[in-house]
Amino acid sequence: MLVILDDGFTIKATTVDATGKSAAAVVASEVELPAALREIKASFKGVRDVVVVTREAVVGSIEFPPGAAETLGFNERNQLVQFELMTKMPQNDTMIGELLVGRSVITHAQLQTLLTEQKESRKDRAAGNYQHLGALAVSKGFATQEQIDKAIDIQRRTNEPKVGYAPLAGVGQELKANYGMPAGTEVGFMYQEVRDKWLAALKQTGFRLSAIIPFAGITRHYFGKQFTSGNLVELYDHGINIVALDGSGAVESIPFGGKPMDVEQLSNLLSRVGSTQKYIWATTDELRDLVLATGEHTNQDSQLLDDPHEAAQILGISTVNAINSLRHVVFPLKNPRKPLREQPFIPWVYAVMLAAIVVFVAENHINKEIQPLVSKLEAERLEHIKWEDNWAAATEFLDRIGLLEDGIKTNQESISTANAGIQLIGNLKNRSEFQIKLIETLMESISEGVIVDSLQSTSGNSFAVELWAITPQQGSAFVEVFSEKLSAMNLTVEVLSTRSGQGDVGVDGTEMTVSINPQIEDIPASVEELEDAQ
Repeated sequence: MLVILDDGFTIKATTVDATGKSAAAVVASEVELPAALREIKASFKGVRDVVVVTREAVVGSIEFPPGAAETLGFNERNQLVQFELMTKMPQNDTMIGELLVGRSVITHAQLQTLLTEQKESRKDRAAGNYQHLGALAVSKGFATQEQIDKAIDIQRRTNEPKVGYAPLAGVGQELKANYGMPAGTEVGFMYQEVRDKWLAALKQTGFRLSAIIPFAGITRHYFGKQFTSGNLVELYDHGINIVALDGSGAVESIPFGGKPMDVEQLSNLLSRVGSTQKYIWATTDELRDLVLATGEHTNQDSQLLDDPHEAAQILGISTVNAINSLRHVVFPLKNPRKPLREQPFIPWVYAVMLAAIVVFVAENHINKEIQPLVSKLEAERLEHIKWEDNWAAATEFLDRIGLLEDGIKTNQESISTANAGIQLIGNLKNRSEFQIKLIETLMESISEGVIVDSLQSTSGNSFAVELWAITPQQGSAFVEVFSEKLSAMNLTVEVLSTRSGQGDVGVDGTEMTVSINPQIEDIPASVEELEDAQ
């Protein structure tokens, strides 16, 4: 099986045979997806079916109401999963230094050197001595101009806002309950446009997509064969993933945010992993050396994992293990057929309904016309015995009319039930669109130096936002912009608390808790009303 790996920086590929052995990985030098896939195709001729593992898909869990996972409609399930997992998606703030490290052009130590020199050059900005990080990397011989250009191209596409993109949910297995987390269903989230991009590029290259799997936490299907409790810490150049090995499916991702990793920062991050046992898997030699420098491996509850396979091979084997054991979220590779009310044959249904109404009216008319005939036949039967056969035929005709009445009544009840269901789904759609509009407004308000840790619904149409900012001024600026945007939505923003803290990034700054509440006026009932207000 061919596994294509997309970590957001490079496209890699490896094959895994029936015995579970993985071939050496092929790294595409091209950054455009079709061109990168053509490189891979040249190295794996004759292979058609592929599995894609990408950071553009994330994994989490939802506690569905009983039976809801199967009965929810396609669009309703997509919107529900999007609301729960949107904050897990990579932010559109990838820095050029992060890309250069992620593409193995420079090391974390070299990035620290470049950032230090760039900071010094800002002091002479008025004299024209300021240098961009890419230009500094070229001048110091850390990178070529071609490598910088490719990194900038990736940065442009990665940071492009996903405005108007349609959500896509994947559903996996039922999960075990964990401390502080109830049992739920494993779910995945990505965008339909991202899936379609992969489908088109793979088809153009001669590949066929078998499945798309989220990148974060995938190696639990490899190391989970050795360890069944504690937490696995996946340590990448772009951040760490804390993966529960107890079957709960919990995955927490902490990005480095474009900052070079050093001993102090890594030590702080590893100390946040709360479990009786943690297994640390460093994907590069530099990251492994940093772990050793923290002394974390000397702790009784920590273990630095050694494995003869390279990182891409472990990811490939993990993917095949997940596929073979059916323990992964399944994203639909094509959308289901449109709802019944949107099908082209619906006008014919309306025509049949109209015909049924005509029959109903005709049946009433027949009832009025037939009664005199029955009375006449009864009188004639008493006088003429030979008309008895005609009377039996008339009685049989009346029986058929009664059956027709029963059928019409049943059809009317079915139509009433269907209309009630359509109205219920419409109300759910309006509510989901309001929440999505709120999330989009939140994302538009985020400025430099501000990271949103969580968005939670407190009650009804009230929400709470927890955020971290480098300085109190940046946090206040975010609140001011956010409040101005939400005022058009009849919502108010109130700062509940402000304190010094490290947030989810583990860096000193300002933590703020902000509440979002409806104004005295009625909350917009739909996105259309909300847009009219704006």
